[in-house]
Amino acid sequence: MNQGKTYLVTSLDLSRKIASCYVADLKYYTKSRDYTDIHVIGSKYAYRPQLSNIQFSRTPARGDPCKVTATWLGYHCVSRGSNEIMETVDHVLPKYSYESQVGHCMPQNIGVSTQPRLSLAVWVPVPQSVKEAVIMKDLNFRAGQHAASHTNNMQLIRLGSRVYIDPEYTRYYPERILSYDRHPGGSGVSVQVQPIFMELLIAALELLTSCRCSEHGGCPNCLQSFACKEYNEGEVKRKLSDQESESGTSTRKFQKYKRCGDEQMK
Repeated sequence: MNQGKTYLVTSLDLSRKIASCYVADLKYYTKSRDYTDIHVIGSKYAYRPQLSNIQFSRTPARGDPCKVTATWLGYHCVSRGSNEIMETVDHVLPKYSYESQVGHCMPQNIGVSTQPRLSLAVWVPVPQSVKEAVIMKDLNFRAGQHAASHTNNMQLIRLGSRVYIDPEYTRYYPERILSYDRHPGGSGVSVQVQPIFMELLIAALELLTSCRCSEHGGCPNCLQSFACKEYNEGEVKRKLSDQESESGTSTRKFQKYKRCGDEQMK
């Protein structure tokens, strides 16, 4: 959009949504410091609302309406030559939030209809036994959970739905693997992903274990994401593999978990 030119912002009027800036030859670029909270709205109800007009396949993955809130803390000044952080600046900006709702904008590349669908956050909880096994081995549980989000995201990219749905990267409580609609109003992709969510996790595990890259940081094919705001830090691939080995979370266990979910929903 800016054709490679850099600009320096001199003023920002939030009420009028106008930023004043001028072309400047800068040796750095800025990267925002922010985080996103995903609040599953369905957890507030004593009884989950009935969605009689939507027929889900049997799956242990849950689908609930969600509220997405982005909070901006400031920005980093990053050197264009070395990518080192030169300065950290704090600022106060209003939070931005939206709730999932019925959406009509449906992507055609994954074979979904144009009928109105409810956009949901699709997620599965991380078993407490897995967390305890990782802690007993003195491994970083959060790094493993971070890796799981990355590997699941790779499967969304392969489905061609990455522009419509996003994984939960950095917020680690409650422990879960979650994907949600990126845009206000929703795209309906999450509804289509829910029935195959466990299959995506199985494919992610197979990709992770079959990739011949480094054990420490993974690679863009299996683990690393250019969208990661933590710059893919930590030995996440090794921790995730050890976590799976210790807890017995293999492809067969995922399939067994799915079958148990099917039986419970019959």
